[in-house]
Amino acid sequence: MVSIDSNLFRKIPKVNLKKLGTHVVVLFGFGFVALTYYSPLLQGKVLMQSDINQYRGMSRQIEEHRKKYNEETYWIDNAFVGMPTYQLGSRYPADVLLPVYKLLRVFPRPAHNLFLYLISMYVLLMVLKINWRYAIIGSLAFGFSTYLLIILQVGHNTKALALGFIPLVVAGIILLLKQKRLCGFLLTTLALAFQVRSNHYQMTYYLLMLIGLIIIVYVIDLIRQREFKNLLTSIALILISGILALGINTTSLLATAEYTSFSTRGKSDLKIDQEGTVATSNGLDYDYITEYSYGLFETFNLIAPRIQGGASYEQLDQNSHFYSYLVKSGIPIRDAKQIIEQVPTYWGDQPILEAPAYIGASVFFLAILGLFFVRNNIRVWLLSGIFLSIVLSWGKNFPLLTNFFIDYVPFYNKFRAVSSIQIILEFCLPVLAVLGLYHYSQSKKKTQIKFLFRTFIVFGSVILILLLTKQLHDFSGLNDSFYQQNYGTEFIQSLIADRKVVFDEDLVRALLYGVSVGVLLWVMTLKKLPEKYAIPLIGIIIVTDLLTVNSRYIETDYFVSKSQAENTFQLTDIDRQILTDTTRFRVYNTVSGLVGARDAYFHRSVGGYHAAKPKRLQNLFDYGLPVANPDILSMLNVKYLIARDSKSGSIEKKQNSASFGVAWYVDSLRLVSNYDQLLAELKNNKLRNVAFLLDSPQNQDLHQNFKADSLAKIELNDSRANYLKYSSSSNHDGFAVFSEMYYPKGWYLTINQKPAKIYNVNYLLRGAIIPKGENIIEFKFTPNVVKLGTNLTYTALTIFILFCIYLTILHFRKNRINSIVSGSSS
Repeated sequence: MVSIDSNLFRKIPKVNLKKLGTHVVVLFGFGFVALTYYSPLLQGKVLMQSDINQYRGMSRQIEEHRKKYNEETYWIDNAFVGMPTYQLGSRYPADVLLPVYKLLRVFPRPAHNLFLYLISMYVLLMVLKINWRYAIIGSLAFGFSTYLLIILQVGHNTKALALGFIPLVVAGIILLLKQKRLCGFLLTTLALAFQVRSNHYQMTYYLLMLIGLIIIVYVIDLIRQREFKNLLTSIALILISGILALGINTTSLLATAEYTSFSTRGKSDLKIDQEGTVATSNGLDYDYITEYSYGLFETFNLIAPRIQGGASYEQLDQNSHFYSYLVKSGIPIRDAKQIIEQVPTYWGDQPILEAPAYIGASVFFLAILGLFFVRNNIRVWLLSGIFLSIVLSWGKNFPLLTNFFIDYVPFYNKFRAVSSIQIILEFCLPVLAVLGLYHYSQSKKKTQIKFLFRTFIVFGSVILILLLTKQLHDFSGLNDSFYQQNYGTEFIQSLIADRKVVFDEDLVRALLYGVSVGVLLWVMTLKKLPEKYAIPLIGIIIVTDLLTVNSRYIETDYFVSKSQAENTFQLTDIDRQILTDTTRFRVYNTVSGLVGARDAYFHRSVGGYHAAKPKRLQNLFDYGLPVANPDILSMLNVKYLIARDSKSGSIEKKQNSASFGVAWYVDSLRLVSNYDQLLAELKNNKLRNVAFLLDSPQNQDLHQNFKADSLAKIELNDSRANYLKYSSSSNHDGFAVFSEMYYPKGWYLTINQKPAKIYNVNYLLRGAIIPKGENIIEFKFTPNVVKLGTNLTYTALTIFILFCIYLTILHFRKNRINSIVSGSSS
């Protein structure tokens, strides 16, 4: 037990006002940079983001429910036949981080994301004892890397937020490993808690991989130094910080874990896939996981963005071969100018690429310099992170390692787009670069010349080798056969000629930027240019390098007025016609299928937009059941279909008069041995009078036949997203199927206010035994996971506060003891 001494806090360290003032100026400077870069925000405009538009469609019902009922709903039924809102912006009772997070939103989106990138990296570089002038350069190199900005344009806000906290988490880990216990514990716990709260668990997963590398490197070093006590203390505090950070986010973590098994990210309950082969995956499909795999050669777009053509579509100029081809082919000049704004220059392995993950040729040059100057543990984990990030981003192009991770590394198969792991090198390379720049400036002239010369050799060799590989490539893209078939050989030849041109141009560009940085360092070493001028000039080169590439992909046209952004989805005549029907039904868009949230914005839709759809609905469509058996859409209460006319090609509305409605009685139940058989039965049977269930212990209390009652009826009297109320009447006990998504956690059924059992019928719907007579049937969604998570969150928060008090007492006691010892010695 630690007793509190009344003199404990007398020796409080004095604040260095000059340093504090410098950091405050830097803070405001970063805010100015963020707002200037996104200057349309100052005009009251907002960034139109494609993924956020989809999110608006999915979350419309959540917002309306909050306003109408003044409560949070954890279920929606306007998309995917119904699903939890756990990954749709749920607000949980114990979100203690929300008030602090709102402080970060002092700037409008996406300026606040850029501000977070900058200040987060600045804090890390301060922890690494880098001079503030150099730290500013490192922060700008990190914040303006192409990938970090392009994800904001398309609307990956949670990913961007999660990436923004990575440097802060690493800073906290390093402080703990350096025995800075109080500051390290506070920073690690809070930064990791915010990172997890960002709700992009794939980025958190990659961060944990990086943390693992850092810990391994430092553990080996501490063992070599026989610092076993410090080792155990540091590891213990890191574990406690991690547990408390997760504990503060318990509700969202538990809710997500619960839904995962129900989603496409969970283990399949089918043994045979749609191709008729044995399905063994307990996560995402291999092809889905590795669809976005970086090519081995494509990795070099980190330093030469268009080395494989750049983005899927790039803008060419009027000097291009493609423009000449268009004009020669008789295309009017005005049309030709428009066409060359979107040319398929990309010839890499990925199906779509918004922008290359460019980190800067100038940054790469300094990172090479850092390899020579940085000789401590930091270089080891930075290099390890960069290497792991690159080889895992290759995905299916490096199956040896990828297959191992998918098969044996826990949770790796729950995430798609393996190329996303390059976020680790997006973080590591700028850190290594600024460390190299700073250590260079602190070294002796002889050392500077030696290592700068080596850097020139390595950097120049890389560029030269890449230029020489030009003869090894055919510059053919994945879709070139389509273009050739439809537009002819000359079309492809002109396209390939331009791909070769941008290949050369970007490698020469990379050489110029790298050499420019090197020349400035050389001039600084020769005392021809003072350091106070050379270093800012290097910073200007880095920012110019990055911004000139970013300008190719960051569109200012995406900034629109708030009214335009809030009215993303426009009503069509078809929507208006459907909305005149006030009954409860669903809409299925055969053009977009299950993908797209537009219909969910206006109607209760079978489709939607989400990275983790309800697994059984996805299976139903993957196996082609709605096409094979029209009763599938009828049991999903699809009353209207939006389809393309086969003759005219126009979009039209079709009515399904055979829809079963909100609920119906069946005459018989059939138990089947497994879900594969159940899907086969759904495919081959009329479903109006029979329901299929799995032959399991949960269903053993069911008998298979019920008396037909032509007068029996069920009507929906009241409905909310999380509440449904029916009335029924019948002369006999019966079994009813409800056209609502079956979800085993959180839905409760009462009949005449008495608890009743919900059965899983027809693979994805709900069923219940309804007694004869008049009944009131109520479904309520009250998930226990939210109650449990709330209690655990408050518990974690309490432990965190108590632990902070304990570490604070130890910190000041240690300072007092050191002061006494120092005074006695003197």
